[in-house]
Amino acid sequence: MNKNNFFYKYQKNRKYKKLLKEERELLDIALQIAEVRKRKNITQVQLAKKAGMPQSQIARIESGNNNVTIGTLNRVANVLNLRIRVAT
Repeated sequence: MNKNNFFYKYQKNRKYKKLLKEERELLDIALQIAEVRKRKNITQVQLAKKAGMPQSQIARIESGNNNVTIGTLNRVANVLNLRIRVAT
């Protein structure tokens, strides 16, 4: 690995590693929601309506570009018959 690489400099930094882990977890949740929704043949519009939120919010959740609360994730998960599990 190139020691002049930006990421190399930060890979040992605890704060950076924690932030990177959190971002990966959010992206994983987003991908899982999109996958389950598609597998159940539910559109974003249908999911949003059942969860009581705008379709644009579902799109932001699935793209990983949204700071989403546990409450919001739980509403979406309930519609998809999923359970949110928070690991520490």
